[in-house]
Order: sequence, then structure tokens, then C-alpha cells
Amino acid sequence: MTGIKRCWRPQGRFLREFARTGSVSAACRASGLARRTVYNWRDADADFRRRWEGARERGVGRLRDEVMERALVGAEVPVWHDGRIVDHVAEPDPRVLWKLLQALHADTYGPRAAELRAERERQAEFKRRLDEADKRVAAYEARLQAERNASLKGQEKSDDAG
Repeated sequence: MTGIKRCWRPQGRFLREFARTGSVSAACRASGLARRTVYNWRDADADFRRRWEGARERGVGRLRDEVMERALVGAEVPVWHDGRIVDHVAEPDPRVLWKLLQALHADTYGPRAAELRAERERQAEFKRRLDEADKRVAAYEARLQAERNASLKGQEKSDDAG
């Protein structure tokens, strides 16, 4: 019988570590598996692939929580006095906060913010011009209709007179 041998315990260890770290390499090291082995399992086994995705999502969630914690609360850093550590305080990391803003609000803070803003302005100008053109067309059509109506009334009067 060909196929991949199911080793539930190693798979479980790998998936637990993958969910904890978010890293395939770290999970492989911790579970004593080769990367190629876990990728073979993932490619050949739909159930393992589904559990892999769940573990990956949990890993991403943990990473997201850690990033938010560092951005808003900060990481513990030592407070030195006279060459000794006298305390620890949490210092938020403004670089992490900035990266979060760029990721969450790219149109305002991202590297392409100016380009996106210019594109929105071009689109607004294009819409304004289209609206003006629509108004001119509507006025022109109304004038044509009024001229047609006047012409028809003139014909009716000349027919009545003749």
C-alpha cells in the first residue's frame, strides 16, 4: 500500500507547536519532524490540511495579539540607576504602532497614501465632470424638445388657418 503513514502523535505535536509559534520551522524543530514531511502530509491529507489551516489561524491570532500588546502597552524594559537595574517599565513601541496604522489604514498612513489620495481626487473630478456633462445633455434635450413642441404647435396653427 502506497501513501503517507499517519502518525497522529507527531502530527498533533507539530500542529500544537505551529499554533503556538506560527512558524513551520519552529514547529518542526520542536516536534522532531522534517519540513518536507509535514508539507507532504499537508499536500496528501485533507484532514491534516484542515487542521494545519486552523493551527495557522491560531498562530496568526497569537501574533496579532502580541503585536497589539507591544504597540499599545509595550514590552518590559529595565530601568537603570547607578549601573544597576532598579525597576522594569512597559514601553510601547511607536514603530509597531506605526506599522499597525499602515496595515489597518493603508489609504491614510500606508506608503501609497498620497497615490491613493490622488486617485480618489481624480475619480471625484471625473465624476464632477460627468455630472456637469449630464446636466448639459439634459438641458440640450429639453431645449430640443421645447423647439419640437413649438414647431408642432406652429404647424397645427398653420393647418387650422389653411
